[in-house]
Amino acid sequence: MGISSFLLLGLGGASLAASQSFQSTPVMGWNSYNQVSCSPTNAGITAAINSLADRGFVTAGYKYFQIDCGWASRDGQRNATSGALKVDATAFPQGLKPLSDLARSKGMKWTMYSDAGVRMCDPQVPSPVLGSLGHEAADADFFKTLNTEYLKYDNCYADGPNGSQNAPKDPRTDFVTRFTVMWKELQRVGIPGMLICQWGTPYSASSGLQGPAQWTKGISTSFRLSDDIATGWGNVYRIYNQAVHIVKSGIVGPGNIADADLLEVGNTGMTFDEQATHFASWAMLKSALMISTNVAALSDQAVAVLQNKDLIAINQDSAVKPIKLVQRWTGNRDLWAGDLANGDVAVLVVDLSNAARTLTVQLADLGITSATVKDLWTSKSVTNANSYSAQVNAHGSLALRLSNIQRSTAAGAKYNYVSVATGSLSSGANLQSCSGCTSSNKVGNLGGSSNGRVVISNVSTSKAGTQTVLFDYINGDVGYLGGSNNERLASISVNGGAAQTVSFPLSGYNWSADVFKGYAVELTGFAAGGANTISISGVGSAWAPDFDRVGVAA
Repeated sequence: MGISSFLLLGLGGASLAASQSFQSTPVMGWNSYNQVSCSPTNAGITAAINSLADRGFVTAGYKYFQIDCGWASRDGQRNATSGALKVDATAFPQGLKPLSDLARSKGMKWTMYSDAGVRMCDPQVPSPVLGSLGHEAADADFFKTLNTEYLKYDNCYADGPNGSQNAPKDPRTDFVTRFTVMWKELQRVGIPGMLICQWGTPYSASSGLQGPAQWTKGISTSFRLSDDIATGWGNVYRIYNQAVHIVKSGIVGPGNIADADLLEVGNTGMTFDEQATHFASWAMLKSALMISTNVAALSDQAVAVLQNKDLIAINQDSAVKPIKLVQRWTGNRDLWAGDLANGDVAVLVVDLSNAARTLTVQLADLGITSATVKDLWTSKSVTNANSYSAQVNAHGSLALRLSNIQRSTAAGAKYNYVSVATGSLSSGANLQSCSGCTSSNKVGNLGGSSNGRVVISNVSTSKAGTQTVLFDYINGDVGYLGGSNNERLASISVNGGAAQTVSFPLSGYNWSADVFKGYAVELTGFAAGGANTISISGVGSAWAPDFDRVGVAA
């Protein structure tokens, strides 16, 4: 694991050198929340520490041990002497120090949880548990007495203690100031790591809405890229759709980790293959890998997934370059790939058809003519390969590592771009200003109850039939737990042919600036020449994304 130092930006604009160093790669460990919610106990935490050590997880790299919500007193009082949060004496009669000592004796690092609000998150609403807002110094001092090395810092009750003030999701202007206070106090006492856990909620900056990737660097070591995970494949899909634009931005890197939330491996709600794909996705996205289940009850099969040395090596690769979405074949498969420090390439192909099938990756889709392909599920390797196929179950995956890579020397494909704003608009579709768009305009209000539509005519291409078309679009429709999947769908047809439903993942938070450029979509029905039409509308009564331009084969 690499080590990185961080620069702290003070509230007044002055810069302070962070007093500590923290690993530059994602943390790996265990968190209590998915197993016990906000009801941890001394016995349960002791058992978890021992199970992690006994079942080989510490040796495998899972070293950050974290009690989530529920450790603090529920009496609404602080320590009368220090002013710090109190430990719940019923759940932890001896306090937390013996547990910290036990974890550290097993080779783990102790971490803590608190909240940047006046109350902590809690299933009881309003929460009776105090947060750290306004008491950051005293709480940081207390965390240090436990030999804490990392803090998960949540975002409930930022505006007050009432139930209606729990878990705000509206855009806020106080994120930077509020989270910076605790970051500075942690650095003061020598606690080097902090996760800003604000669920992907928009930050209202002077330049417009921003996501967490844009404002957390320099005041944390990692940030939550999304709302909470929960059981079920849909939550994995929702979160990794939100990751698409973040990893494309290039912001994630050593010491600035995009945390996709806790692992659900070992819990109910997903098949084994879905859990394996979930783990491979988090590992290759360079998310923290925090187990959150009853470790003692894990099947040997689940342990093998969580301790997969090849996927852990990719997660901990010193370059900290997450895989990026290369292309989505909607309802069929996703192709992701990312570079590793030694020149190898990590590849993930995910089944979206929800059916057992053979998945294939053509290395030409990655600009590669041949490579040695290692299947990270089977450890099988194939040399001088130009493709790779394997049978998978529903929502299964190919998790691959490519080495000995020969890259294509052929010239890249050339595209003719057409501004969508030149198209014919109907049923409420309209032109809107767009600071990030090529022509300063975009087409919006596509879909909806009136089924707004744009038809782009006289599209010139040299390639008949099926081709990869590039779209520049905006989707700022952020989805949360229980809401959307962080995608908008569009119905697209070529030359009046059958319409194709296309998924467009979240592109950012700012509907004027956050343009996803070059999103690859496979469409069919083209004729060689300049008389092609492309029609775009919504699916059902739902809104489609907004569009800037379309590129077809020149």
